Amino acid sequence: MSKEELEQQKQLQKNRKRVEKWLINNQNFINITGIEKEISAPKGLVQKFIKYDKKINDKWINPLHEVLKRIATFSLR
Repeated sequence: MSKEELEQQKQLQKNRKRVEKWLINNQNFINITGIEKEISAPKGLVQKFIKYDKKINDKWINPLHEVLKRIATFSLR
């Protein structure tokens, strides 16, 4: 593995931790379906993680991270 690939893996793991922790802590306050639609993810992706502890596929972590960053910063569109 090259140095660049290692950095990407490290960043992905950091983002995964942030996304998973945020989803669990805020599950009562978020519209799960709306978040899934925003990133064009399969229906139930986030719900299965929250309810059944099913791992979220790596390809959805960065899009989820971007959406959650927008939600958490309360930015106006």
